[in-house]
Amino acid sequence: MSRAPSLLFFAALLALAGCGQDDAAEPAPSAPAAPAAAGKADGAFAPADVLALHGSGTWVDPVEDDARPPEWSVVRAWVDARVANARFDKRVFVEVDVPYDDGSRMRTLYTAWHRGALGGHERWGTDEIELYVDGGPDAAHIDGAVGARLRLQHDLDGDGRDEMVVTPWFTLWGEGDYAPPADDPWAPGLDSPLNPAEAPAADSVRFAPFEDPGQVVLTEIDRVIETQRADPSGRHTVHAAIFNLSDPAIVEKLVEAHDAGVELRLITDAKKLRPWSDWLRGDDRLLRAGVPLLGVRRPGLGAMHDKIGLFDGRAVTTGSMNWEHGARFENHENLLHSEDPALVAAFARRFEALAGGPLVAHGGRLDEATWVGFGPDQAPHVEAGHLIDAATERVDVVMFTAKDFRYDGESLFAKLAAAAARGVEVSLITDAGVSEGLEYFGVVGEDDQTDEWLEARGVHVVRADNAFGQYASMHHKFLLVDDALVGTGALNWYFDAAFVNDEDFVVRRDPALVERFRAERVDLLRRYDPDFDAAEHPEGTLEIAATHQGTQFGETLVLVGDLPELGAWDPAAGVALDPTDWPRWRARVTLPAGVRFRWKLVTRGPDGDRWEQGDDRLTQMPRDGELEVRWR
Repeated sequence: MSRAPSLLFFAALLALAGCGQDDAAEPAPSAPAAPAAAGKADGAFAPADVLALHGSGTWVDPVEDDARPPEWSVVRAWVDARVANARFDKRVFVEVDVPYDDGSRMRTLYTAWHRGALGGHERWGTDEIELYVDGGPDAAHIDGAVGARLRLQHDLDGDGRDEMVVTPWFTLWGEGDYAPPADDPWAPGLDSPLNPAEAPAADSVRFAPFEDPGQVVLTEIDRVIETQRADPSGRHTVHAAIFNLSDPAIVEKLVEAHDAGVELRLITDAKKLRPWSDWLRGDDRLLRAGVPLLGVRRPGLGAMHDKIGLFDGRAVTTGSMNWEHGARFENHENLLHSEDPALVAAFARRFEALAGGPLVAHGGRLDEATWVGFGPDQAPHVEAGHLIDAATERVDVVMFTAKDFRYDGESLFAKLAAAAARGVEVSLITDAGVSEGLEYFGVVGEDDQTDEWLEARGVHVVRADNAFGQYASMHHKFLLVDDALVGTGALNWYFDAAFVNDEDFVVRRDPALVERFRAERVDLLRRYDPDFDAAEHPEGTLEIAATHQGTQFGETLVLVGDLPELGAWDPAAGVALDPTDWPRWRARVTLPAGVRFRWKLVTRGPDGDRWEQGDDRLTQMPRDGELEVRWR
């Protein structure tokens, strides 16, 4: 990745770095006050009495984090703003633009917080800015001056509609004057367009690792590329806010879309841009290709944790799945795809806010079948609590991180226990690595006691230890209530997700969608619940017709699979097929609806067993279905 900087290099850094000042200091502004705003425009310059730079500084950061190797040099920076005390709720950002010597630029957006009073104004700022001197794509070096500016959500002319007012760019660090990009892809005023489908498709969901949800993302990007090529003068967009964005196939498809003229705007968690996070290389590839990528940094341990994809204003994807290889092929994940215009619009407005635009009222109950909310400002965990309170028969939670937290004197987990106490059947499937403190990349976590607490109060708890990869996880985040509705999205159930992170949560009353999630839960139980009882779940029946003309007199055809009911890969214990309609052989398989099984056909005869060629077949048991196959 990078080479270690010399002592002379560090001396140069110290000479360039300014000295940070304590909270009592009153540094002089390092940039001229912005001119007064003219007219109503999202992105107008803020009058100095509304928003102005109060001060800034930098220092060379010693290595204090064991996760960062000593060869990575980091310059830390602080920026403070002077903000008019004109309203109680404020959204203030520090925007940073770093040019590198390979021509790429790294843009980050830091949330500022209240840091004290300044007479009739307030002081807002951040001291969490990180500048990676030699940490650009492929260890590129910062080239020239680093720029910064301030953003504030405010209603300049009092017409009741907020916009983002900004200061001019100023030089935060480095030699010379900062030169802003000629064409700024993240300028205030960015909109995510809406182009509803004439006949919206029904919602669909895919589950990893069996159904490759990433293929939905690839297909949608391809569709936008084709539209752009057919309409080269039109505006066609892929806007996405993804916590982890590193899957090689998706990254290359995004680069292809950018090269084809598609308007890409990608947001990720800013900490993922750290160069020592070398298992996440998608950002390097995207920045090197010139794709507009914005790192969003929330204070402290907060994260931009959404997994939102918007495709040409027509479709949206969300769910638990990050755009990374392990999420496609190892983890238990879900990806929800919807063309519902109201849902697409709600996510588009949220994307604009994540990109540093105004946060406006949106989401909530869209219709009788849909609720959508975004955290932390819309508290989606509260809606989850309402759903638990309203349950009359069953509540099934499938949650990667399930750790107790309280809000307004209440707790989601106390609500689960209360539901169990009133006779509702309540279950929780959670990731064993999170709940039991297993080893993860060399770090052993704590044994959280939330699951044990629930278990003692009548909640059926299953701890899933995913074996599909060394660090694979049960990464779902969904809730089923009375088998009538499903809630899913990026939202985990713990403190940071409720109060700090950017999160999303969608509730749908859609029987077909609910059945898909119900089936996924049953499959997880079959895999990870040692007390699984098939009789407790709805039975599914699958009629299988297999065409095989190559059998000889005295031979039989057997279906054998990975479940005990299918012989556990022992042909002698498999399911024999009926040859009455030869060359079509028939069998009926009965299993709990939702269970997935791998299987093959085996020809058995006096000369031994002949297995069919190719990969194992994979089938998920339907409630009632038929399947036609041919011997391979």
